Parts: sequence; C-alpha cells; structure tokens
Amino acid sequence: MTTYLQPKKFSLLDIDLDKELGRCQPYTPPPKPTRQPGLFIKGPVPLDWLKRANNLGGSTGLVATMLWFYVGLTGSKTIKLDSKIDDVTGLSRQTRQLILKRLEIHGLIKLFPQRGGYPRVTIL
Repeated sequence: MTTYLQPKKFSLLDIDLDKELGRCQPYTPPPKPTRQPGLFIKGPVPLDWLKRANNLGGSTGLVATMLWFYVGLTGSKTIKLDSKIDDVTGLSRQTRQLILKRLEIHGLIKLFPQRGGYPRVTIL
C-alpha cells in the first residue's frame, strides 16, 4: 500500500526574504541627532559684518560675536548690554567701551550710552 504525502500549503510568511537576500537584520534608520545642551549663536549672522568687525583688530571680533548672541536671545537688533558680556569676554569695562566706540565709528553699530548704566546697542 502506497501513502501519498499532502503538499504543504504555500504561505508568504514561510519565506524569510532578509535571509534569502543575505541580510541578517532588517534595516533600521539611524537615530535622529539630538541637540547638544548649552548656549549657541542663533543665525543668520552676516558674514561680511563679522569680517569687517574682525578686521578692526584686538578683541573686537569677540565683542561683535557676543552682540549677535544677544540679538539671538532677544530677537531684536537693539539690545541693552549687561554685566554678563564682560564676564563672558573677560574684558574690562574700559576695553569694552573702546571696542563699542570702534564698531560705531566703522558703521557696524549705533551706540546709545546710558548715564550710570550699560549702553543700548543697535546692530546696523
């Protein structure tokens, strides 16, 4: 007596395409980059403006970059400076004032001195 085996029913679930194609693990997209903690300078910052400020020499570029940092914080090109600019730059009040006057003479900012306080600055 002969017994016949029933053919197995075909199912797509029985086929492992990754194994057939030589891929061991299914593709997983790379993780999205996470934002680094800390402060940053919000742009856009005009490169020509920064180049002109840096060409004035000394720590002028540092103060100019800090001015753009303040613009990013406030969202306005007119900012009121405070003692933090001196702390971050490591400059004295006299040096900061000299640099601000230099930036104003070269047409990069408009300076509004405040008697007995920190000045207001408008970036042009």
